[in-house]
Amino acid sequence: MLSTQELEGALAGLETRIVTELAPYEPQSAICLWLDIMRGIEEIINLPNVDWDDDNFEQQLYEFPLLQLMHYGREFQAIRRRLIARFSEKFANRFCNILSLGSAIGISFEAHRMFEAASGFKNVMSMIGYLQSRRRHFVGLLHLMPHACRGTRLISHSNVFNCFLPIVECTAVPMMSVQYLLMVRLAQQRLGLNEDGKTELPMLNTFYLEPERASIVEMIVSNERAGATLEREPLQADRLFSAAELRNDILAIEAVYAEFDLNKTDFAVAATLVRRLSTEFINRDYWVEITPKQLNCLVSEVGATANLRSALTCGADNYMLCLSSYAPFVRDGDRYLSTVSLLSRFIYNWRARILNKSKRFQIRAGFIFEDQVKDALKDQGFTIQEIVRIDRQEFDVVTIQNGVIWNVQCKNNFIDLDRVDMDATSFARYNKHLVRSYERALTKEFNREHLLQCKLNLADVQHMVVSRFPVITDNPRIVVFSRIGDFSRRASEILSNSSLKFP
Repeated sequence: MLSTQELEGALAGLETRIVTELAPYEPQSAICLWLDIMRGIEEIINLPNVDWDDDNFEQQLYEFPLLQLMHYGREFQAIRRRLIARFSEKFANRFCNILSLGSAIGISFEAHRMFEAASGFKNVMSMIGYLQSRRRHFVGLLHLMPHACRGTRLISHSNVFNCFLPIVECTAVPMMSVQYLLMVRLAQQRLGLNEDGKTELPMLNTFYLEPERASIVEMIVSNERAGATLEREPLQADRLFSAAELRNDILAIEAVYAEFDLNKTDFAVAATLVRRLSTEFINRDYWVEITPKQLNCLVSEVGATANLRSALTCGADNYMLCLSSYAPFVRDGDRYLSTVSLLSRFIYNWRARILNKSKRFQIRAGFIFEDQVKDALKDQGFTIQEIVRIDRQEFDVVTIQNGVIWNVQCKNNFIDLDRVDMDATSFARYNKHLVRSYERALTKEFNREHLLQCKLNLADVQHMVVSRFPVITDNPRIVVFSRIGDFSRRASEILSNSSLKFP
């Protein structure tokens, strides 16, 4: 097991290596080409949202054997024809081009015995999963290019995956892994735990999404009327992304979170800015190009704060900082470039940054979180008890399984991952704060379990905490929400191991 110093050294070495690997490339062509490829990647990732109303075609599409593409030319062309009919020839060309590039890099990974990476290109569905898992790295690489690309080497469109995916796979992904190992190590040291190199840090949720207090989907589910009467702009059926869709998404955010007065916060300024960018500086309904002077004028006109201004661009010379950026713009010579997808990513993150300061939102999100925990436990065979308070004392989620009361505290504590996942020391400090807080909560619940025993007429009461924020701890009673599927297994372990019983 590597020491803390060795992990820090490995991290520094990988940081140097990624800059060195990008150095030979000419920056402007690399940036433009990578942005173009990222569009195709986003389209492939979002294709499962399309309803084809044809199960046979969906099976043919998603199970298409990419690594044997050369032997399935007829089937490949059949897929292309369906894409043309549903979208357009340009869309089909982009899609099929990405599949061809994926096939080639998958074969290359296999030839270099990188079998895990190659498995991501087994078929279209596995490629979607692979691209989702690397999505954040693709954006991080984009933001590093203006600093790191210093050469004259031009990249052909057909060779872009061969140039950049090995960098992602062999340098960027290992760098993130080392960073997470370091975060775990420092967190364990700060808590005085035995250092375990096998401990996992579950930072991301399903579909590799970052955890948040209450996503727009969760808000809509909890409030069916939200956004029901919005006057959305009409969308063209031949594309997955468009400027109109971006503006509709902003409209939906404003409606769904209206109860928290978003229109009176800095989100309203950001929304105005993005709307103007998507109408005044849009090119071919997807690309955004603006000069620094124009951008400065625009942010002044909308009244952007210093924080909002700085969030629009990255400018970092460190890959780990680039990885944490939600900036929509990348500098390309004497202009800034962006896309509808990058602006959408930015405005959605800006929404979270603003809302996380709202006490009302924190309370509302807490209730939504409790409902999510209830649903997850119900699916695992726990019977939810309709108990909110007993003798004026409140409880979050109370369940029964096999004659045992499971009293669950739901902790919707949250902090933006970009504030801690690039700083292992900050993460370790915050992790200790949360773990100690959760341990105190467990003790508090133990000291009042008699209320539940009397109410439900059962003697055995077990106490658990479910944390929205990923934490490192050896306490089996603390479950990270992204691993809520393990709750039943944890419960069984606690019941079968007397050393895990309170007090």
